[in-house]
Amino acid sequence: MCCASLPLSSCVFTYFCCSSFVHLSTTSCVLPHRAFNFQRHSRKCHLLPFDRFTHGVQKQANVNFTLYEKKDYIRECIVGTKDNYRGRRSWTRSNITCQAWSDNNINEFYPDRYPTQDLRENFCRNPNNDPGGPWCYTTDPNVRAEECGIPQCSEVCMTCNGEDYRGKMDHTESGKECQRWDSARPHKHNFQPKKYKDKDLKDNYCRNPDNRLRPWCYTMDPKTPWEYCNITLCDSSGDADVNVTTSCVQGKGTDYRGTMNVTPEGVTCQRWDSQFPHNHSFLPQNFKCKDLRENYCRNPDGADYPWCFTTDPNQRIANCTHIPRCDADTTQKIECYENNGEMYRGTLAITRSGIPCADWSHHINSGDSHSPVSNVGLEKNYCRNPDRDKHGPWCYTNPNNRLAWDYLSYICLYTKCPITITHLRPFYLIGTIVFFHFHRNIHLCGGSLIREDWVLTDQQCFTSCVPDLKDYSVQVGLHHLNESSSHPRLHISRLICGPEGSNLVMLKLADPAPVSEGASTIHLPVKECQIAEGTNCTMYGWGETKNTGHDEALNTVVMPMVNNDMCSQIKGDAGESRICAGGKRGEGVCDKDNGGPLVCQEHERKVIIGVSIQRTKCASSQPALFVNVAFYSEWIYKVFKLYPSVEKN
Repeated sequence: MCCASLPLSSCVFTYFCCSSFVHLSTTSCVLPHRAFNFQRHSRKCHLLPFDRFTHGVQKQANVNFTLYEKKDYIRECIVGTKDNYRGRRSWTRSNITCQAWSDNNINEFYPDRYPTQDLRENFCRNPNNDPGGPWCYTTDPNVRAEECGIPQCSEVCMTCNGEDYRGKMDHTESGKECQRWDSARPHKHNFQPKKYKDKDLKDNYCRNPDNRLRPWCYTMDPKTPWEYCNITLCDSSGDADVNVTTSCVQGKGTDYRGTMNVTPEGVTCQRWDSQFPHNHSFLPQNFKCKDLRENYCRNPDGADYPWCFTTDPNQRIANCTHIPRCDADTTQKIECYENNGEMYRGTLAITRSGIPCADWSHHINSGDSHSPVSNVGLEKNYCRNPDRDKHGPWCYTNPNNRLAWDYLSYICLYTKCPITITHLRPFYLIGTIVFFHFHRNIHLCGGSLIREDWVLTDQQCFTSCVPDLKDYSVQVGLHHLNESSSHPRLHISRLICGPEGSNLVMLKLADPAPVSEGASTIHLPVKECQIAEGTNCTMYGWGETKNTGHDEALNTVVMPMVNNDMCSQIKGDAGESRICAGGKRGEGVCDKDNGGPLVCQEHERKVIIGVSIQRTKCASSQPALFVNVAFYSEWIYKVFKLYPSVEKN
């Protein structure tokens, strides 16, 4: 300790002398010292029987010394009992100057007779513990004595849960003195004033920076990390909810009182008074002014947007970003992009799933950026397209979200940006090439094992992008449904929807699939892969076989590739993201073939070229439409790269 050379073992000063306090905050020191100077070079403390306000004291700036003052002599309000005020007020409630306690005309309370009452100069004191509080004799011959009207530190009231309380209470409800916010002694903490500038973490005053039940502080008691403060609640009977909105969000939406109760993905919100499926502390009775009714989206903690706990056990919280902003009509005309959005420089920072974007700097500095060219334009947390992703601007999300990254939901259809697409079609998911999966023991779809722990499939087999994954399982290596009991069921840990309009979904398995001769991974195509017209490829599926008796078996059908121009003329929606194959009546894609792969042979390797999507006709003479896997290969590899790191964290 820096004061070890001084005989101060009984003085609390010894604990604080090496700290960075501006004012020393203690009342337990038995010595009559009011301040001390800390000498930086010798790291010693020089106790002082006076403070900077004492008459006759000369002040001089010196970078080698730091002055610490006992806070009792600085505070201008009463903590606890009304006889412990030691401040410097020297006038009464009616503005009459106080008379000095040592004046010869006053014999009842002479300083020498009451040495513990600090009857200095003419400061207000309460040597007789008067119930009216500190008082003084006055200099007015007609008024012998009068109360000084010094307020209790708790008289500055708080509203709601005290998030905006800016009073000067610096003791807890049990009387413990608060620790300064800019100090790590005796308790280390993260609420540094420089990091929370809007929380007014000044001195050691009680505050509520993290939306607890009411203002609190860390204490100077090493055995008590923190306690609540006893602060009066303001009378709010006359307050008017002038800022309340019910159909849109203003600012951060702390005054939103609408009835939206589903997430942007369509998941129902959990009731605020319920602890299932997620335990939480935001109970309506504890946050009465936050209107935590039913399961409506609210913002009780000052987050960036109204939110709710979800009824999905795998997703704790969702931001209700589908509630429009009150000024949305003016901003939506600007927030759009052209082509692949590489030059987009807007300020949208919310993904299509309603998740706030994370700051780019966190990933650039860690070497985790996807930009192959430069970091130009990666400002704050705005959606950008640094890797020229053909599916448009995207952003990282925070690690605690289900998605490590996601795409922007707006795209311009014309160069003059007059139109934006704001409606997102629902996404669905499925299974793998030599396996299928179940929903409540019902066989649904097929899919492809593209890595030992990743499955590529069609969206149509899941109810949404955020289903309850406990209802689904995957089996690998089956050739017939009656083999199900001899193969383990694999759980799905993540469900990643593909780019808008892709009809693709990727499933992250909780554990790697058991690879064998009957179940192995299939190769992915390179992004510019094109299969020549007439090439025979094989479609795998578990769909209907028109009463041939093979409905419960994994079936195959050889399908020749069709020229994309011809396919577009027939199907009308081919484009680069789709390919066509087949065209022979009675041989093709049928019901329940969703997610099954179209596989082409390349030398010794099998390559997945397409994914089967829902048809209107079964095995007709028209070519079947498949998702072009090569077109989405960059997205697939981006998922590979980002999600393993999330799982490790």
